[in-house]
Amino acid sequence: MRFPTSKRGEGRRAHSRRKFALGAAVCLLALAACLAACAPSTAPQPTDTNAAVAETGESDGGDADASTAGSFSTAADFTDVSTGMFPDIQRNAEFQNAGNRGCAACHDDLFTLDKNNGSFVHITNQVGMKKGSYNGDCVVCHYQKMGTAGNIMSENLHVRHYSSPEFVNANGNCWSCHVTDTDENGNIIMKLFEDVKYDMRFGGYPNEDETDIHWLERHGWDEGTFSGVVREADPKLDVQVDQATSAEEDEFNILNFERIEGEDAYDQIEKSVNDGSYRFTVEGVGKPGEYTLDDLKAMPQTEFTAAQYCYVAGYNTAMFDNMPMKGVKLSDFIEAVGGVEAGANTVTPVAVDGWTAIYPDGATDLQSYIDNDAVIVLERYGHDLNIAQGGPVEIFVPGTGGTATVKNLVGIKFSKTDNPPVYSDIAVPSIEAGALINMNTSWFDNDGVQAKVGEPVTLEGASWGWTFGDACNYEVGKILFSLDYGQNWTEVDSPDSFDPYQWTHFTMTWTPEKAGTYIAKAKAVSKNGVEQGKDASIIIQVSE
Repeated sequence: MRFPTSKRGEGRRAHSRRKFALGAAVCLLALAACLAACAPSTAPQPTDTNAAVAETGESDGGDADASTAGSFSTAADFTDVSTGMFPDIQRNAEFQNAGNRGCAACHDDLFTLDKNNGSFVHITNQVGMKKGSYNGDCVVCHYQKMGTAGNIMSENLHVRHYSSPEFVNANGNCWSCHVTDTDENGNIIMKLFEDVKYDMRFGGYPNEDETDIHWLERHGWDEGTFSGVVREADPKLDVQVDQATSAEEDEFNILNFERIEGEDAYDQIEKSVNDGSYRFTVEGVGKPGEYTLDDLKAMPQTEFTAAQYCYVAGYNTAMFDNMPMKGVKLSDFIEAVGGVEAGANTVTPVAVDGWTAIYPDGATDLQSYIDNDAVIVLERYGHDLNIAQGGPVEIFVPGTGGTATVKNLVGIKFSKTDNPPVYSDIAVPSIEAGALINMNTSWFDNDGVQAKVGEPVTLEGASWGWTFGDACNYEVGKILFSLDYGQNWTEVDSPDSFDPYQWTHFTMTWTPEKAGTYIAKAKAVSKNGVEQGKDASIIIQVSE
């Protein structure tokens, strides 16, 4: 189904304040000091072992070597200037080294790196859409300590890189990963390269209003951008939206990788399914006891489709999908097991490794789970859940991040608790603080989409938002698209008939009229007018 598009002009940003010459001189001196302090000294000659690692990314053993093996995907040298996917102009090469900075300069895929990084095993088992990863999916968990999330990685990564023979021998330095920028007070600050490369300020000219664009055009930058990226204010877009399911091979999976008494927890539960000994223990109900999988399948079944996304995913994430599922609605399950005991107001799903939910004891408000149509899931894509999918049983709560969903269940408890926590109680403050993302959009492609002048190119993606009760109601109302750094947007409605628990999937077809490098942006807007906090961006290269 095709929906009409409309144009909306964005308000121009106010002029930034002009800096006095003295202030500029101070900033340059500070920058020079940073360069002097951060530049690595001549790399020491590696030992025989380190030399082999530096050349092949492999080693023949030892704990230290294990942490190095496979850490670099490409042979980078940061003195080899490159424009990468950006226009081939001097500024992008000699002044930006645009193609030889950021995580992608050395690592093809950060998720693959996690899997091959010695003894460390990340919980992400498979990412969605087979996308490559970027550091936006890492920093939400690892920029600061969040509940049971991962460690703060900034210290670890700086030490890891500067004690790495690959990084030092590749002439790595601060600007291999970072850019310098200025804050609203004119102070020099450091950002990650990926945080700036998709913005008009990339290249060192931070202002984005009409006056500054015209200044650039008058001084030789025909596209009105320092980087030479082409801007198209009024692209002719054909956008179609639907709620198609994702393919099973494109789903993403996260596991805890816990061990029980020396045996892998997931091996243990898989064996119990295969030999028929698996039991699902139910407590706090009229008919407590152990239930078999056949018992659960004999209860009333509900088929549905819902989006699954990581609680702490970054913008333009790879950790999402839209899956067809089947199981017992929690309300039907409660009825089938004789109802909950008098006064019970809390549900605690229990996984094989002891994991319960995001709360320390896993106790969560029962009524909120029922109101949000929680389901005890037994199947995905027409077959029993496998272990990676959360099998043999998981509880899935539509409209929430993944932490409300508990996989690999061995039981569920119902009890009475004073003031049981509601899932949104922890989500809302984190969203308001900017630590969690309430709405998101992802392109299914990676940077570097190839297109030709006069020939249509189609890009695919999806938007979704939290829909957990009144406090977390961010159902997608429309999706906005831009090819001029967000100066102008093309709006596409998400129909009222769409299921709020699913994603809004889109295809955007565009026929470029001019060769060059473009950056397409997309973002969602909720039905109550809340805009996605940061655009999802993708680089398109158009040739004659």
